[in-house]
Amino acid sequence: MSQKPNYENLYSFLAGEFAEADFEGKSDEEVVLGCNNPELAKWHRTIIAEGRVALASRSFPWKDVGDYANRYFETEESAIKWLTEMLDLLESCLDKVSGGE
Repeated sequence: MSQKPNYENLYSFLAGEFAEADFEGKSDEEVVLGCNNPELAKWHRTIIAEGRVALASRSFPWKDVGDYANRYFETEESAIKWLTEMLDLLESCLDKVSGGE
């Protein structure tokens, strides 16, 4: 019996940052750009790593990603595209905040 992958940090991030963003009138990009706290850089790197593992998985949990982020994706491909864009943007923000560490 194989163990289910653990994406706890990724799911926590998606639920905490994106779930209410629509109600707050924020775009997804604004949400990620607001995540520039240097004190959270290590956690954000963990989120990026978990997200990359999820994206590489043969059983990408696209419906879970949609549920936690409060987003509706028509297809797995649209979820992959969205999560990839959000992780890339978060990584870019981290590189600027941490000086590329």
